Amino acid sequence: MVVALGARKKPRLFRAEEAAAETITPDLERYRQAALELGATSAKIIPAHWVTVDERVRLKCYIPRCMYYGASPSCPPFTPDVDLIRQAFARYRWAILFKIDAIPAEDFADGERKTERIPVIELTSDIAGEVENMAFHDGYHLAIGLGCDGCKLAFCARERCQVLDGGTCKFPLRSRPALEGMAIDVYNLVTKAGWDVYPISRSTDPSSVPCAISVGLILVW
Repeated sequence: MVVALGARKKPRLFRAEEAAAETITPDLERYRQAALELGATSAKIIPAHWVTVDERVRLKCYIPRCMYYGASPSCPPFTPDVDLIRQAFARYRWAILFKIDAIPAEDFADGERKTERIPVIELTSDIAGEVENMAFHDGYHLAIGLGCDGCKLAFCARERCQVLDGGTCKFPLRSRPALEGMAIDVYNLVTKAGWDVYPISRSTDPSSVPCAISVGLILVW
């Protein structure tokens, strides 16, 4: 599915934070529906305090070292400091959490099948970006959308990141940090939302897992 990025939008007159409470409920439902229409399997409105920032998640990017560690600005060690992330996220009240069921699970269990998972990663980033864009034009100017797996595999898998060489990102609106790269405990968050999640690795028997899931998040207000 192709997400219509960059579609023209009519901006809403910016509101003071106090006034936003009058419209936030219908807006959040509209963003949830938009995530579904853009290709998400499921989407939920969640309180932002469900999002747990944990230093141990960041540490897991390094031990065992992820092959994309340091490969792009969307991955550690280039993502913001964990304390900054925690402080910033604590200022938000509401978020949209969405998932995409990825079938077959082999694509996420088999380390040799990275390219098969690219469409799911791209779609996750694009949904997060499009819903963030909707919220921005509605006056939620601090909305932030996060994707999965970082941007290197999805958009620049076969070449070195231009930003790390002092250049300009070729996909500045589509490249998004993964939730894990921002030290978010995704397993904990998905479980709070009532969704099933299974640990998947190279040693996982794919036939024992109904599907893998890709998770995105938009912190709205």
